[in-house]
Amino acid sequence: MNRIHLIKRFIFLAALILIGSISLPGCDSGSELSVEDFNFDGPHGSDGARIEKLGENHFKVMLAHAPNHPEWPNKLNFEITQNAKGNDLRLEVEFDGGTGMSFNEYFQSWSYDRQQWQPIHWEKGHQESPQYDILTFPTFEEDQVFVGTQVPMSFKEAEKLLKEWAEHPDASLHTVGKSIQGRPLYRLEINDARSTVSPEDRWVHYFANQHPGEHNSQWRMAGMIDWILSEEGAGYRQRNISHFILYMSPDASTHGWYRVNEKGVDMNRSYRAEGAHPEEQTHEAYQWQRDLEGLMDSNTPVTSIWAMHTWQGIVEPLLRTGPEMGSVLGPWTEFRDIIQQNDPDSLIKPLVVREGMPGYGATSWSDGPHKQFGITSVLCEGAGSLYTKETNITSGEILIESIAAYYDKRK
Repeated sequence: MNRIHLIKRFIFLAALILIGSISLPGCDSGSELSVEDFNFDGPHGSDGARIEKLGENHFKVMLAHAPNHPEWPNKLNFEITQNAKGNDLRLEVEFDGGTGMSFNEYFQSWSYDRQQWQPIHWEKGHQESPQYDILTFPTFEEDQVFVGTQVPMSFKEAEKLLKEWAEHPDASLHTVGKSIQGRPLYRLEINDARSTVSPEDRWVHYFANQHPGEHNSQWRMAGMIDWILSEEGAGYRQRNISHFILYMSPDASTHGWYRVNEKGVDMNRSYRAEGAHPEEQTHEAYQWQRDLEGLMDSNTPVTSIWAMHTWQGIVEPLLRTGPEMGSVLGPWTEFRDIIQQNDPDSLIKPLVVREGMPGYGATSWSDGPHKQFGITSVLCEGAGSLYTKETNITSGEILIESIAAYYDKRK
C-alpha cells in the first residue's frame, strides 16, 4: 500500500469520525432533555411551576396555586423549547396545596404547532390521586412541543381568531375595556346590517366563557362562530344577532389560572343581580356586566344568554326558560328535540330545564342575568370527554344549527 493511498484512507476515516461526532441544524442530536429545555412562561403558561430532573427524560413538576387560593392548583401548561426530537418524556406532577381542586381532572393535549393537538391522559386520575399524577409521552418527532390542559386556546390565539372573524362584513369586534393587566376585553358581534328583518324584530344571543381554563367551551364557541359566518349561516344572520366572548378573564392564559382573574375571584361567581357596581365586583366582571346592561337597554336586548363551561362527560345544556319559549316560539321541548335530531353522534346530552333545581346562585353568569332580566339562560357544561378540537367545534355547530332552527320566526 503506497503512501498516497494511506493518506487518503486516513482522511476518509477521519471524515467518518468527524461526521459521527457532530450534528447539523435540524438533525437529531440524540441528547436527552434537560431542565433548561422547559418553559412555563409562554402565552399558555403555569405561574410558579418548578421542575427538576429525576433521570433520563424523566422529570418532576411541582405546581403553584391561583391568586388567593392556596388550595387551587394552576394548570399544567408548558413548552419544550428545544431538543425534544428523538426523546420520550415521563413527567411526574405534584401539587401540595390541599384537595380543594385537582390539577388532573381533565385530559392534557400536546402539539408541535399549537394547531394540531393530540390528547394524552393521566395515569391515575383525580378521583384516585388528586395531588399527584403521571404523564408518559411518546417519542417526539420535532424539537419543539407544546402541552396544555384540555384542547388549549391561549388568549393570544383567541385574539388572532377574533380579528380574523371580524374581517367578515357581518362581524365587528368591540373592546369593552381592559383587564387588570391591560389586555383588551373583546366582544365579537355578528349582525347582518343588510337583513330585511329590522334589528328590533331579531333574536339576540349572548355566549360567554367565564372560566378561562375551560378551553373546550371556547372551541365550542369557535364552531358556532364559524357556522354563523358561513354560507349555511346566512339565514340565521338575517333573523338573529349574536355576541361572543371567548375570554372574560384574558390575563389567566399566561398564568395557568383555571377559574380566576388576578384578584383570585372565581369569574363565574362575579355577577351582581342587583346591577353592576365598580366597588362590589371584581374589575373585569364589572366591565362585562355593565356592557351586558348596555345591550339590555338598547333596541336589541339579549334574548338568551349562554354561560359556556367545561366539566366531565359530553356537552350538557341546562336551561332556565324565558318568555319567548312556549309563546312566540314553540315549547322548550321542541328546542330539546331539535338538538337531538341534529346530533347523530351523541355529543350533547338532552336539554333539561332547571326550574326548581338548585343552581350556582345570582352571582353566576347563567342564574344572575335570568334573575335580573328574566331572559332565557343556558348553563352549557360538559365536553370534558370530547378529546379533540374537531369534536368540540362540531358540538358548537350542532348547538348553533339548533338555535337557528328553533328561533326561526321573527321576534
